[in-house]
Amino acid sequence: MEILQGRDLSGKVVIITGANSGIGFETAKSLALHGAHVILACRNTSRGSDAVQRILAEWHKAKVEAMTLDLASLQSVQHFAEAFKSKNLPLHILICNAAVFGAPWCLTEDELESTFQVNHLGHFYLVQLLEDVLRRSSPARVVVVSSESHRFTEIKDSSGKLDFNLLSPSKKDYWAMLAYNRSKLCNILFSNELNRRLSPHGVTSNSVHPGNMIYSSIHRNWWVYTLLFTLARPFTKSMQQGAATTVYCATAAELEGLGGLYFNNCCRCLPSAAAQGPAAAAALWELSDSLVRQRLGRRSR
Repeated sequence: MEILQGRDLSGKVVIITGANSGIGFETAKSLALHGAHVILACRNTSRGSDAVQRILAEWHKAKVEAMTLDLASLQSVQHFAEAFKSKNLPLHILICNAAVFGAPWCLTEDELESTFQVNHLGHFYLVQLLEDVLRRSSPARVVVVSSESHRFTEIKDSSGKLDFNLLSPSKKDYWAMLAYNRSKLCNILFSNELNRRLSPHGVTSNSVHPGNMIYSSIHRNWWVYTLLFTLARPFTKSMQQGAATTVYCATAAELEGLGGLYFNNCCRCLPSAAAQGPAAAAALWELSDSLVRQRLGRRSR
């Protein structure tokens, strides 16, 4: 990848969620081939192992491994964080890449709508659990993969307050595309608030849009989306092009110490007005923290 030309990432430890396919895999491969120790955090263990073998086939000395992480389960997130910490490794780069798109309505084992939990809340909890490692490893970076589709939605009610029923809707109020858009808005707000809280401790966070209509397996949940992506394929970015902005935000020397920003095509740009509000970002953080505590509290009874 051109962005990494001449870069040696030896000594850097990276976690990438959803790294067994799509832009997550391309991101993992690019960083591993430049010397980073890359951990592929994947829901499907066998697909994660296959992805590791594909990277090793390109460079047998690559430091790459797969670990199990199901963002639809807060317990799985907890187990992943514990397993990672048991390795006594630093963590210089955490890339929150995993996402579901176009999924039919269903509740997770934590009784939350799955798109909201996988795309936002699971990552929120993961970062909470790894915050101490990130701080000890500073300078460290978090990259949150969002989407330009965040521009087409809102997560506040008519009075201007954050509406949990918009974030985790009931079946009758659910529309897959809208749920995805809302989760991507959450990604930017989360990244901004994370940066506000952790940048004084040497940990920065930025959010990115990977590219318009990237052809990947993210669309697999409904045949209409598959048809749409197939028709658009001649006009889409390649996986490597899609991964470029994520890799740029994870490694670019000129971004050292800079956070709370949104990038598209390796360039800083302004997200929607709804994504820029510090009050909304803080409110989402508090709601997310409360949801995690409530769900974990139920388990411990």
